[in-house]
Amino acid sequence: MCKPKVFIDPSVRIKYSSFYIRGLYDFFGKKNVKFSPKYFKQLERKTESHSYDHYMAFVVVTGKELKKYIIDFRDKRSVKKSAYDWCDRYAKINFSNLLTDKCFHDKIESIPPGFGINIWGKFEMAFYCVSNFIKCNFSPLVSTKAHLLDYYLQLKRPALEKYTSGIFHDEEKPYVFMIGTLWNHKNCMEETNLLRRKFVEVCKSMNIDFEGGFFSSSDHPQYKDFKSLIFTERYSPNAYVGKTKKSFLVFNTPAVHDCHGWKLGEYLAMGKAIISSPLSNQLPESMVHGQNIHFVSNEKELKESIPLLLSDKSYRRKLETGAKNYYLQYGCPKAIIKNLVKGKVTINKEGQRPFDR
Repeated sequence: MCKPKVFIDPSVRIKYSSFYIRGLYDFFGKKNVKFSPKYFKQLERKTESHSYDHYMAFVVVTGKELKKYIIDFRDKRSVKKSAYDWCDRYAKINFSNLLTDKCFHDKIESIPPGFGINIWGKFEMAFYCVSNFIKCNFSPLVSTKAHLLDYYLQLKRPALEKYTSGIFHDEEKPYVFMIGTLWNHKNCMEETNLLRRKFVEVCKSMNIDFEGGFFSSSDHPQYKDFKSLIFTERYSPNAYVGKTKKSFLVFNTPAVHDCHGWKLGEYLAMGKAIISSPLSNQLPESMVHGQNIHFVSNEKELKESIPLLLSDKSYRRKLETGAKNYYLQYGCPKAIIKNLVKGKVTINKEGQRPFDR
């Protein structure tokens, strides 16, 4: 029986695709995964706006059978029509059964958010950077500088194992860490930034070891309002991962364009006790309050949730186990690819909000 061969569009954006390339490696075997422009000429990505940031494309060839797949990692709920028409299945992170145009629902598979990871060392990165540049006929979808930078920054990301390896908490000194970008998008300035600030303020008012705040430049419209919580230098990716893993609990909110941000994917991979405001988009399976996440709907519930999770170790452990199990079943790279190509997961057709209160 022929083993499946996978071919990835060489114009792919590595920053957002590395998570899914790792999934292809894990599911099909790395030696069976290649980059090739052969199957992607109909996409005509160079003539479309934002296609570089919108999706990655790959095909699976088994004997004479060929299946075409898109993984859409854009923050917006919109679908790229040309890619949808081209593919057999269209995996989308930020899908809403209510707000994504219904003409695109048939092929869509809802997937949890991924995040940027390191998948290649220096020499392998250099090889793929150059070879994919050549496979794009020396004309990638972005400038040569942007192409080179995207591959280089992959080296700075932690490997997936950095996220998934365990850590023991110091039960005598509760520690909470949260650092986030002070976004300047409308929905973030009206909700996301404010919710995160309230979380930070509640933590700082308690007798716990809190570290964090917001990263922002001084020209942000909300800079003055958040000034006391601003960091002007970013944490390194490795420092961010290490401190988040040590945190007793974490806080999640929908981010730019109400998207599932990287943070949710990272928290699930780490197996964290997650406090979250209601999610705005679908997930392949709804997360359940009290089992794999703790939802809060208002400021009062937020204030009550933090001391609850800090003091109730058994409940915190239940949320951590639930989050890790959700990641392993739906959110890890291998599970996402397996569920996509095997067709094991379909979107929630009922249109309810993706949480259970």
